[in-house]
Amino acid sequence: MKAYEHILVPVDFTRITNAIVTRANELANFYGAKLSLLNVLGDVPLGNVAFGGTDKLPVHPSMKQKQVDTAIDKLQQLAESVGLPANAALETTYATGKPSEAIIQFVKDKGVDLVIVGNSGKKSVLGFMGSTAEATLKGVPCDVMAIRQD
Repeated sequence: MKAYEHILVPVDFTRITNAIVTRANELANFYGAKLSLLNVLGDVPLGNVAFGGTDKLPVHPSMKQKQVDTAIDKLQQLAESVGLPANAALETTYATGKPSEAIIQFVKDKGVDLVIVGNSGKKSVLGFMGSTAEATLKGVPCDVMAIRQD
């Protein structure tokens, strides 16, 4: 089995985030792998609408930049709080579709060979780990590891 070279953690800043990033950092150190944290931003979801569609309220460009700046600040604070090395990549992307699609594209573009996601251990209506984690699992061409929340 080949060693992992690039590990990705999609970050949503929920309670389990620190545990996931800490574990990913341990694995990156063990394998000598690059570690990337990715926060996916998007328009404001309005929920389900008539005929089964899902609409989103577009965010004004100035607000998008504010979202990006805030996400970068939060990623830097997270990196400092868990002791990530200075060479860890802290990235944001703006999803035009589902967050999982942005994660899958990032994996393909950046040559990621391990994605680490969080799992609260609770079954969701849409899947065993939740819709974004499950869609990522099904869509990426690499290994996926789920870290269980205590």
